[in-house]
Amino acid sequence: MTLNAGSAWRCAWPLLLLTGLALVLPFGWRAVSVLGACLGRGDGCALGELTADSYYLDAAWNTWWLSSASALIGLVIGTGAAIALLRLPRLERPVTLLASLGSNFSGVPLSVALLLLFGAQGVVTGSLQALGLSPWVDLQGLGGLLLAYVCFQAPLAALLLVAPVRMLDATLADAAATLGASPAMYWRRVGLPLLLPSLVEVFGLLFANAAAAFATPFALSGTAAHVLAVRIAALVSGDIFAQPELSALLALLLFAMLAVVIGLTRGIAAHLRRKPGDPSRPALPGGSA
Repeated sequence: MTLNAGSAWRCAWPLLLLTGLALVLPFGWRAVSVLGACLGRGDGCALGELTADSYYLDAAWNTWWLSSASALIGLVIGTGAAIALLRLPRLERPVTLLASLGSNFSGVPLSVALLLLFGAQGVVTGSLQALGLSPWVDLQGLGGLLLAYVCFQAPLAALLLVAPVRMLDATLADAAATLGASPAMYWRRVGLPLLLPSLVEVFGLLFANAAAAFATPFALSGTAAHVLAVRIAALVSGDIFAQPELSALLALLLFAMLAVVIGLTRGIAAHLRRKPGDPSRPALPGGSA
């Protein structure tokens, strides 16, 4: 069964309507309210409180840094796993299954697992202390959050990159081997340049996945986790009083961050996909195009 463009749009309308009512409408209403208060220079403008000190700007920087670092590390691990499966195709199904489980193993289950391993009374921590060594990771700090993020970013990257790696033309590897190129040279000069658009897009997805994470940092550190998602939730609930205007402004800041990264990665990937038809396409080792 095939759908034309009109039928596809009609089928998509219920989902678009639900998305608009549940996400776009409340977010747009709060955004207009915050911007209106700031443009009117009233007392309800939260922009002054945002820039009064570096507390919330540090949370934005932590979110950017953790998302970028975890996306890059997850991309390297996932790319290596996807390439390795080309030589071990019999392991693709179990590895894909484990990657699917790992990409969804976040939030409270992941935090509990990490605390059992690396917490103050964890197995690894106790073993290191018994050997006279100090623990190498602090789960309450940024290093602990980075470790937690990588635990679900790397499986997701592997899951997303299995198909692009499998779709590479096998004759290119044969041609490179015929010209005397080693497997490492083939991937450096041919394979990875052809995979670059997919790698850029997967980086954007991983960045968004980490930047919007709330359950994992909150389960690890509670409201002490200094990232935007936790700060937004803390301002909405409020231990003493809520600050919905400031939380809405932080949500706009997070939205702008995600929009910039996703827009850039999509644009760069589209530009790279147009390049293989140009004379500047990656050349095979030995000078043969």
